Amino acid sequence: MTDRVTHRPPFLDRRLRDAVTGYRRSQVIYAAVKLGIPDALLPGPLAPHTLARVCGADPEVLPRFLTVLAAEGILAETDGGRFELTPLGAGLCSGPSDGGLADWVVTVCEEQFFAWGHALHTLRTGRPAFDKAFGMSFWEHLQQNRLAAEAYEAGMAGSIRDACELVVRAYDFTGVRNIVDVGAGRGVLAKELLTALDQVTVTLVDLPDVVERAGKALREAGLGDRCTIAPGSFLEELPQGGDLYALCRILADWDDDGARRILTNCRRAMSPGARLLIVEGLTQAEGGGARGMLDLHLLLLIGGRERTEAELAGLLAECGFEGGPATHAPHGRMSFIEAVAQ
Repeated sequence: MTDRVTHRPPFLDRRLRDAVTGYRRSQVIYAAVKLGIPDALLPGPLAPHTLARVCGADPEVLPRFLTVLAAEGILAETDGGRFELTPLGAGLCSGPSDGGLADWVVTVCEEQFFAWGHALHTLRTGRPAFDKAFGMSFWEHLQQNRLAAEAYEAGMAGSIRDACELVVRAYDFTGVRNIVDVGAGRGVLAKELLTALDQVTVTLVDLPDVVERAGKALREAGLGDRCTIAPGSFLEELPQGGDLYALCRILADWDDDGARRILTNCRRAMSPGARLLIVEGLTQAEGGGARGMLDLHLLLLIGGRERTEAELAGLLAECGFEGGPATHAPHGRMSFIEAVAQ
């Protein structure tokens, strides 16, 4: 053992150092996004002193950050000493451009970043690290901090695009007229469904302040005549009468007890034969070793977990559903399972 440690190849040390110091890279990118550097460079290259003035950065320090951003491929330095966005860096711009990750970067690099500093607490106790770091649960924190909640909602709205694309492209909506969007968030899925499917109406269920904003956005998009809002918690009673109940990126936020409660509430609201659509990232392999970083992140942040198809099928059966096979997106990041109320 001593000989192997002493004579290990240098590339192994480099790999370990890169893994351990990865937080430095993420925080440089976060600082750039928070300061608006990608947005400022979107029209074209700027000199560091000009960029510092536009973004409110220290003109002496900014070039050092720009050098690191260029090394990471986020920016590129031109022959004239100016900096410009690369195609990679363009994904960090804010605004309505599809695929932008600016909101997501903010939400994962603020409170969520600090929670990871207490990963040892989760490993020792099995409880969320966020609770240890902030003295309250993640959801309680969002209820008490409107700016944090808005950043989280915006980040989730961006990340839900994969789910929307898969559902609209691959799910068979034959016979569906009334959809209940359980945990609707900003109404991103509802908007996609209403736009793609002329025959459906959607009821949005979420906490009052969240669903009010979602309803307003749908009305402004000209879709208000086919959507209604139902303020409330999916941990309580749900609206009845839907042909299809959608849980889009919801169950992974909860441990098995919480997931059972949500599924049970859905089943109570559903008539026999009504459908439940669960859209999640699924752990593809059955072995426990296949669980990855997102699974740990859900655990540390909110006590949630990614599940295998078999684990999700077991929960469905316990709660009065017959689940079908999973349909996976080509990229593998998102899947859906249809279940029928028994």
